[in-house]
Amino acid sequence: MSREMKKGFTLLEMLIALVLFTIGVVLIVGLFGHGLTGSLDAENTTIAMNLGQGKMEEIRNLAYTDIASEAKDDVSGFSGFQRDVVVTEPQTGLKQVVVTTYWTFKGSTVSIPIQTYIPNN
Repeated sequence: MSREMKKGFTLLEMLIALVLFTIGVVLIVGLFGHGLTGSLDAENTTIAMNLGQGKMEEIRNLAYTDIASEAKDDVSGFSGFQRDVVVTEPQTGLKQVVVTTYWTFKGSTVSIPIQTYIPNN
């Protein structure tokens, strides 16, 4: 009598395949988490740049004598973002304006400064 070979998978082969599949799924889910974190950071950076540039445009439309520093304060309509304006006069007839936008990311405060010089015309 001859014994027939049964085709199929053993329990050990199935367990190894299941473990490898689970590891793959966990790694992929972890990558999605990193991707979402990076996307949120990029979004916050873009918002901060736009808020800083918007404030800088407001300042450029002011009369030279009205350009002044502003204390750090919340940005209206954008929760989690703050902004300040620091104005110095490095020489007569020239103001240096630095608009800095702040936000919190992963428990740390992040900031982006935008700087320009405005002459007294």
